Amino acid sequence: MRFFFFCFKNLGSNIKSKMEIMLDIETLSTKNNASILTIGAIRFDRNSFRIKDQFYKRITRQSNEQFNRHFDENTINWWKKQSEQAKKEIFDSKDRINLSTALQELSIFCRGSKSIWANGAAFDIPILESAYEACDLDTPWRFWNVRDVRTIYDLGDITLNNFKRQNELDSDHHNALADCMTQLLCFEQAMENIYDRCFVIED
Repeated sequence: MRFFFFCFKNLGSNIKSKMEIMLDIETLSTKNNASILTIGAIRFDRNSFRIKDQFYKRITRQSNEQFNRHFDENTINWWKKQSEQAKKEIFDSKDRINLSTALQELSIFCRGSKSIWANGAAFDIPILESAYEACDLDTPWRFWNVRDVRTIYDLGDITLNNFKRQNELDSDHHNALADCMTQLLCFEQAMENIYDRCFVIED
């Protein structure tokens, strides 16, 4: 007995848009209650991978202290060894807002989106959920809406670092919005790889 499994793409323009969010954050700790210095997000249509909107906020260190967010000396020292542009995004005090305000604006940005994607399920999402709780705010997604894009990379036989090298993307940037864009591009390529396959299982 033989079973065929096909993946189809480009099935027509009448497919309803599926708006979703790609998230990335930069922090001064790796704990779940880490201080958050920048938040990046992209709203995109998962059927076409067209970008609909972008979100980027830089957050004050003082407001992280106000909400008892964690600062890790090893992480801070790691940031000090990064590029000047990366350090500026983390340590420059200009154009920053309160953590609570940034989270409220992120909630507005996420409205109407079906799923929330991040590069791994154990870092960005839990840290953001902890921050929402610390600020006494409702998280703008439910646990069943959270997606891990690394699973898609794996199914598409792609690693993010190899994708960056092959496409000459700036792997030393460490900008939350730029990282969202790279993750989205890698996501799209992985889906292309998956769509191009036909699985045959013989009994």
